[in-house]
Amino acid sequence: MNMLMQWIFGKPSDKTDAVGNKYLIVAAIDFGTTYSGYAFSFKDSPNDVKTNKGWTAGSGQLISLKTSTSVLLNQNGEFHSFGFDAEDKYSSLAGEGKHHGWRLFRRFKMVLHNQRISRSATIEDLEGKTFPAKPIFTMSLKYLRKHLLDALSLRTIGTRETDIRYIITVPAIWGIAAKQFMREAASEAGIDVERLKLALEPEAAAVCCEALGHTLVGQKFMVVDLGGGTADISVLEKQSDGSLKNIHAPSGGPWGGIYVDANFLAFLTEVFGTMAINALQSKDMYDYFDIIRDFEVKKRKFEFDSQTEITFRIPVVLKEILEEQCHQSLSDRLTSLKYGTKVVIRGRDKLGVDSSIIQNWFTEPVSKMVKHISRVLKEDQLKDVGLIVLVGGFAESPYVQQRIGQELPEKHVIVAGEAGLAVLKGAVMFGHKPDIILSRVMDYTYGISAWSRYDEKRHPADRKVYKNGEWMVENCFHIFVRANDDAPVDSNVTHNFTLADNPDYVVIHRTQNEDPIFTTDSGCDILGTLAIDAENGIPLLEQEVQVTFMFGDTDLHVLCTHVNTGIVKTLTLDIDN
Repeated sequence: MNMLMQWIFGKPSDKTDAVGNKYLIVAAIDFGTTYSGYAFSFKDSPNDVKTNKGWTAGSGQLISLKTSTSVLLNQNGEFHSFGFDAEDKYSSLAGEGKHHGWRLFRRFKMVLHNQRISRSATIEDLEGKTFPAKPIFTMSLKYLRKHLLDALSLRTIGTRETDIRYIITVPAIWGIAAKQFMREAASEAGIDVERLKLALEPEAAAVCCEALGHTLVGQKFMVVDLGGGTADISVLEKQSDGSLKNIHAPSGGPWGGIYVDANFLAFLTEVFGTMAINALQSKDMYDYFDIIRDFEVKKRKFEFDSQTEITFRIPVVLKEILEEQCHQSLSDRLTSLKYGTKVVIRGRDKLGVDSSIIQNWFTEPVSKMVKHISRVLKEDQLKDVGLIVLVGGFAESPYVQQRIGQELPEKHVIVAGEAGLAVLKGAVMFGHKPDIILSRVMDYTYGISAWSRYDEKRHPADRKVYKNGEWMVENCFHIFVRANDDAPVDSNVTHNFTLADNPDYVVIHRTQNEDPIFTTDSGCDILGTLAIDAENGIPLLEQEVQVTFMFGDTDLHVLCTHVNTGIVKTLTLDIDN
């Protein structure tokens, strides 16, 4: 395409409702790796956020304002239950030997951390058997939506679902395909996508922190959202009107609390053997989940400098299987592993574990997280960031709090009030006032594939082609916005082209390179295509196409307008390609 040198900046009039308060109710769903929940508030009191009063697990030792992200399917592959109820039902069936054919899925959200996610993605159930991921996500959202609507029906009379603005939280570091996957799952769960908005988790937490008065005007601060699966980081600056401006592209990684859990399970496997742990998971699920939930409670209390032995209850069946399969007593097993006095038997069904061993379970994920935070804060534009706000369930861990404080002594580290609910409550507040987020920093360079005039300083000579009376180069990366550019919310960039060289379609690309040359270069991804319908009877040189990228929202929007006909096409992301 030949570009007409025209730049148009502005705000789309109909893409989004900048004022979210046209809805009577905003309801947010926090779909987490480990736990999920919902909250809502009303238009006349947006910051008075209501949550479910409490979900109770198993024996009742764990009472949570969220429930476990677990889905149970019956023997026909149909949805049976969600959350702690799903885990407890499966445990009951396993205890009676009736669980065969039933399928329990836990902690499956991390499949969307994969940048190459597709609709055909699969997840594994507790027995390691695969199943399509999309239906499980859909069932989860459908359950949470119904539970939410039931809760609202007890508080209101005559409320219609069309009065509700839905918010679903997603990690800021998720790719476009993962966000699209979640949107599609929400739609299939019965949520009208026209009333759905995605909220980036650390931004939602920042909105909650702003409401709680944790930040000052002009202050630059980092929000570290520590969930079960990921550490998700945003850096923002509070403006004089209370709005929040992102000053760094979102970042993070797979350093959440589930990796500490995995180390705990690896320890149990080392002590009792794989066969014993597998048997516990398949036959004594109540005991298995009690172990996991007991560890969750202790994990939330463990301190960085703890010198205290931690005692864990161990089901007798583990010792019995160890003796049957390995012909070793637990005492002999511990001796052979050379733990010495660091792991000792306490009574009939308990193990005392030295704090140094437990610290090792935290070390790797927390060290990676702290190293990343430190690296980000050393960037020139962030050296004056003095405040770090920790949110998310894993942020409630004293070990995590103390470790970050120790590694970054020059920074003021605080834990948001009700850290585990900060994202959820902030998402509700954001839904009432989405324009509180003033701008975002682009994490990719976005553009299209286009013909460009040959430039000997930029283009290899062997790529030039003589076309329409001049030397041209094909597959040039025509940039609309660069990585690390500041993009005001709802801003747009429009470029005009003629159809002389490519009358069929516009190809949308992205790359992390700030100055890409060709769309065929390594690291350039195709996001989608926009078909163009050329007008018969008009020379292609006289037909214009206007391509508009809308930036700054939690989603990317691209429009293609045929200037001669007025026909508008919208980018539909094909996440399978």
